[in-house]
Order: sequence, then structure tokens, then C-alpha cells
Amino acid sequence: MRRYDEQVQVRVVDPGDGSPARPDAFIWRDRLHVVTTVLADWLEREAWWEVDVRRGEPLPYERRVWRVEAGPGRWAGTAVYDIARVVPLDRLVLAGAGAAAAGGAGHDPGRGAAPVRPAGEGEWWLLCRLD
Repeated sequence: MRRYDEQVQVRVVDPGDGSPARPDAFIWRDRLHVVTTVLADWLEREAWWEVDVRRGEPLPYERRVWRVEAGPGRWAGTAVYDIARVVPLDRLVLAGAGAAAAGGAGHDPGRGAAPVRPAGEGEWWLLCRLD
């Protein structure tokens, strides 16, 4: 596995079944990589209690990670990549509460609280390439 942590541009498609929009292609190092298969996806949250924003540390984030098989062209072959959409927790709102309702972060949808959804697009990052 090779770690990169480089920002990428991602084109997404909406599957139309209520699940999150998934990556369809991404541009990494000036090359278009077309996603052939989505292998898995999961949600990660940074430990907000370990971040001290008063000392200038960046805000905690939530990221949805997608493990995809993708390649830069028909003849170049494919590889497995982890790409993530990162959203700072201050940009999350309670679903159905409207964009003006901040502070939805910290509610855990798995514990019966109102679901949390991103309020903005967020940034996409290529985290690693699995060899």
C-alpha cells in the first residue's frame, strides 16, 4: 500500500436508491481515472475531543471513504484506490433541520439521534493506492 493524501477532482453519480452519490471518475496527477468497480465504502469521524481549535488546529472532520478499482485507460490496467470525501464537522447539519441548523455534529445516527448529512460538497482526497 502506498499512501498519498493528495487532493483530487471527483465526478460522482447518484445511484438513485437513496444511498450516497458514488465516485465515477477522478483526476489524479493530471490523468483521468475511470472507476470500474466500487469495492466498499465506509464512514469515518475524527475524534473531535482530541482537537483544540483555540490553538489553531483544523476543525474535526467526517469522511466517507470509497475503495474503488480504477484505471487511467484501457491499456494501462487498473489498481485499487481509497478516495475520500472530507467534510468539516461544522458543515454538517441535522437532516431535515435546514441549512441554518448547525450543531448537528456529535449526534450519532446509530444511537437513534437525528441523522447527520453534509451541508456542502466537501473536498475529495486520494488516500492510498493498494498494490
